[in-house]
Amino acid sequence: MSKKHKNKDVTGRSRMARNLVGRWLGQIVVIVSGFVIPRMIDVNLGAVALGIWDFGWSTVSYFRYMGFGLAAGLNRFVAMYNAKEDVTNLKRCVSSTVFLQIFIASCVVVASFGVAALVPILFDEIEPAQVIDSQLVLILLGCNLAVRMAFWPSRGILTGNHLWTVTAGVTAFGDVVLLIGMFTALKMGGTLAHLGMIVFGTAVMTEMIRVTMAKRVYPHRMISWQSVDRKTMKEMIIFGIKNSLGGMARLIVLQTTALCLAAAAGPAALAVYARPVALFSHADKFISLYAFLLTPVAGSLQGLKRESELRELLLTSLQASFAMTIPAIVMLSAYGDAVIRLWMGDDYVVLALAPILGLAFLLPYAHAVAMRILVGVNAHGRVALRSLIYSGVVLAISIAVAFNVGWTPTVAAIVVCVSLMAGPGISVVVGACKRFEVGFGDYFRDAVARPLLCNLPLIAIVLVSRVLDQDVTALDAAIWCAVGGTIVLVLYWFFIMPDSLRDKFRRRLGIRVSA
Repeated sequence: MSKKHKNKDVTGRSRMARNLVGRWLGQIVVIVSGFVIPRMIDVNLGAVALGIWDFGWSTVSYFRYMGFGLAAGLNRFVAMYNAKEDVTNLKRCVSSTVFLQIFIASCVVVASFGVAALVPILFDEIEPAQVIDSQLVLILLGCNLAVRMAFWPSRGILTGNHLWTVTAGVTAFGDVVLLIGMFTALKMGGTLAHLGMIVFGTAVMTEMIRVTMAKRVYPHRMISWQSVDRKTMKEMIIFGIKNSLGGMARLIVLQTTALCLAAAAGPAALAVYARPVALFSHADKFISLYAFLLTPVAGSLQGLKRESELRELLLTSLQASFAMTIPAIVMLSAYGDAVIRLWMGDDYVVLALAPILGLAFLLPYAHAVAMRILVGVNAHGRVALRSLIYSGVVLAISIAVAFNVGWTPTVAAIVVCVSLMAGPGISVVVGACKRFEVGFGDYFRDAVARPLLCNLPLIAIVLVSRVLDQDVTALDAAIWCAVGGTIVLVLYWFFIMPDSLRDKFRRRLGIRVSA
C-alpha cells in the first residue's frame, strides 16, 4: 500500500457524518422549492396546470432508465480503482461512461419530442393553449434530463472520491437559482413553458460548475478516445442495467400509478394524489442521501478485500436507516393532512392518503441501504430483478382491480402500498441478508428492534393527539412532533448512537470524555 493510502481513509467512512450532514443541508433547499413551487403554480395557473406539471415530471422520470444507471454506479468503480491505485482502469471506466452517457442523452432528447407529440391524444379535454404548453414542458424537462445525464459522470467522480459535500453544494446552489427563477417567472405571469426554460437553463449552468469541480480531483481528460474501451463499456452497461433495476420497481409502481390515475380521473385528481407523495419523497431524499454514501464505501472495502467488514456495514447501516425512517414515516402518516391543508388548502386533503402511503414507504425506504451496499459489491442484479418481478406482478393485478373499482387518489395509494411491499419492501432485504449470511434473528435484533422500541413513545404521542383532536392544525402537529421527537432523540443518544460518534459530539461541545 502506498504512503497516500496509509495517510488517507480511502473507504470514506471517516467522512460519512460530514458528507451526510452536507447533503442534508443541501436537501433543505429542495424541500423549500418542493413546497413553494407547486403552491404557486396552483395559485397562478390552476390545478389543471399543476397536474400537467406533475405529469411532465412523471413522464420524464421514465427516461432516467434509458441511462441504465451507468453514471450512478460509476462511483463504485472510481472508489474501487482508487483503493487499488489502478489508474489505467480508472481512466477506462470514466471515459467509457462519458461516451455512453453522451449517446444516451441524445436518445432522451429524441424521446422527449416523441412523447410531446402524444399530448393532444392523452389530454383531449384541455384547452389548445395548454396543449402547446404541455408539449413545451415535456420537451424542456426532457432536455433538462439529457443535460444532467450527459454530465452525470462528474458526479460519479466526486462521490467516488467521497466528496459528497462538494456535489451537494453545487446542487444546492443550482436549486437556489432555480427557485428564484421560477418564483420570479410565476410572479411576472409566466406559463409552464417559461418554467421549463428556467429548469433547462439552470441544469446547464449547474452541470458546468460540477464538471469544473470534478476536474480538481480527476486530473485526466473526462473522455479520452484511447481509454474508451469496448470491454469496459460492456462491463459498465451490464453493471448499470443491474443498478437501474434496483430503483426501477419503485419508479414503475409510482409513475405507472400516477399515469393511470391521470388518464382515468384527470390531472386534478393526480394533483391531489401527488401532494402527499411529494411529502414522503422529501423524507425519502434524506434517507436515500445516506444510502447512496454506502455504495463507494462498500466498493472500497471490496477493493481492499475487507470482506468481514461488509456484514457489519449492512447491519449497522440498516439500524441507522430504520432510526431515520420510522420517526419520519410516523410523523408524516399522522400529520400529513395538516401539512397539506396549510400548504395547498382543504381541496387537496384526503385523510386516508398519508397513512396508506406511510405504510407503503416504510420498508422500501428503510431497506434502501441494503440495495446500495449490494451495488457496492456488484451483487445486486438478481435481487433487483426479483424485486422488479414481484412488484410488477402485484402492480398488474392491482391496476386491473382499480380500473374495475374506479380510480381515486385513495385507490392509487392502495395500489402503491401493496405493490411496493412485495418488491422493495421485503424481497430486497431478504436477498441482502442471504448474500452477507445474516439470519432473520440477527436482522431483527441488530437492525430493527432498537429503533422500533425507541420510537414507541412517539407512536403513542401521535395516536393520542389524533384521538384528542381529529382536525389537528399544522402548528399543533409541530408541537406534538417536537415533544415526541425530543424523546426519540434522547433515546437514540443512549441506545443507538455509536460510542465513537457520541464522544465526537461531546468533544465538539467541550464536554470532557472520561477515560
